[in-house]
Amino acid sequence: MPQNQASDFRPAFLLLALTAALLLFRLGRVPLIGPDEPRYARVAVEMHRSGSYVVPTLQGQPWLEKPPLYYWLAGAAFSLLGETETAARLPSVLAALLLVASTVFFGARLSDRETGLHAGFVAATAPLAFAYGRAAAMDMLLAATVTCAVGLMALRLLGLAGRLAVPAAWVLMALATLAKGPLGLLLPGLIVAGYVLATREWRHVRTVLSPAGIALFLLVAGPWYLLMWRHEGRAFVDVFLLDHNLQRFTSTIHRHPGPILYYVPVLLAGVFPWTGLALAGLGTLKPKTSRGDLFLLLWLVLPFLFFSAAGSKLPGYIVPCLPPLALITGRAAHQMALGELRGPLGTGPRAAAMVTLLLACVLAAAPLYLRGVGDPDWRLAIPFAAWCLLVGLGVRLRALRDPAGALGLLRVGAAGMLVLLAWAAPPILARRESGRSLFARTGGREVLVWGAWRTAWMAGYFYNDGKVRQIEGEREIADAAAGGPVLVICGPGERRRLEAAPGLALTALAEGPRSTAMLLVRRR
Repeated sequence: MPQNQASDFRPAFLLLALTAALLLFRLGRVPLIGPDEPRYARVAVEMHRSGSYVVPTLQGQPWLEKPPLYYWLAGAAFSLLGETETAARLPSVLAALLLVASTVFFGARLSDRETGLHAGFVAATAPLAFAYGRAAAMDMLLAATVTCAVGLMALRLLGLAGRLAVPAAWVLMALATLAKGPLGLLLPGLIVAGYVLATREWRHVRTVLSPAGIALFLLVAGPWYLLMWRHEGRAFVDVFLLDHNLQRFTSTIHRHPGPILYYVPVLLAGVFPWTGLALAGLGTLKPKTSRGDLFLLLWLVLPFLFFSAAGSKLPGYIVPCLPPLALITGRAAHQMALGELRGPLGTGPRAAAMVTLLLACVLAAAPLYLRGVGDPDWRLAIPFAAWCLLVGLGVRLRALRDPAGALGLLRVGAAGMLVLLAWAAPPILARRESGRSLFARTGGREVLVWGAWRTAWMAGYFYNDGKVRQIEGEREIADAAAGGPVLVICGPGERRRLEAAPGLALTALAEGPRSTAMLLVRRR
């Protein structure tokens, strides 16, 4: 590579190195949290151990909720690093790096190199990307592959890429479909269809519906879906397509409801401290006169409206909206660096700085919140809170007299905030959102589960080698204890009932979140 070309790529390489360092910092110190991380990791463990890469299983039974791409990648990571939290999260780390790299590339192609780098930095340091780039889940895999597919389509439709961009986009849609199902095809299709309808440039229909692209899509994604249908039949259709895709959109059957404006605060907080600049960037868009601005706006708005209309809502669903918002913010950041940021309705540097300061004040209340809910580690959040306030105040004071300096503060502030977050979060999350500690003394024995909070007991999928079994009541526990002491994980109400049950003696082994307890139960 010529020296001048190498120097052109050096800032992007440095940005990716910074992104990797942030994502990997204390990655394994955080236990697998919630019900999903240990469950997905367990499915990957079983697939890896069995060497059977078609049908995902959980406790040996077909697990039909999600496609296999995460399980494949996690299994490869287990081969390299062992069955650890770091390995379980490595697929999302790699996907986050891909998302940042593609944001840099598309920003440079749609605008200029500086805008691309600014946009990539926003994507790399947004808390929403940081959280899901460190999760043993499928959200970042979907977001990264969809970003690449939509970006390539955009370049082709805007005349900035050759014919191969469309078949490549179809391959990436196939990977997205293997990451999280029909959304991998639906989201890019929604955005591209919206653009064609808005511009009425019907010739683009033939461009995007490339026979070669469709054939590649079927070649990459089709075999797994066909094999699953042949192996599981109607059960695969009912569970995967109807239950975990269609019903997730049309209902709250999976207990994740949310108001229509659910994702507004998620995005506002999810891109802090870039929120003010993101709003300023939105104010500078000119979709009526710029095809590029129109595509960016549709790329952001259409998925946002789609997920807002869905019955089930979770913060991770909105991650595909982050790259277009980062591209819009990156352009505003470049304008700010040049002292040229202007926008309607006061969406210039002053307003951006005020939004940053207001959100910093909200986030600075984190220690008070944790103290109010009785978390003993609330003091760990004090440096994070103080840092947010310092960044917000610094940006507010420098936004008008030194816009470039204020932008530098945002960069340092965003990266430093994530470091402090990664430092404070592990013990807090371990206590509040993980059941790992409950299984420390099980010795690999089976644990019976009665009425426990699922975040607590599902940790056993990973931390007790999958040896957890749900039961209906104390009679089953008494019957099991007839053959010797048994381990039981239960909620506070169930524990009281066991303590009152005649003929049973209880020994508490561990306490978990929401008063969940691990008990050793014997016959008297």
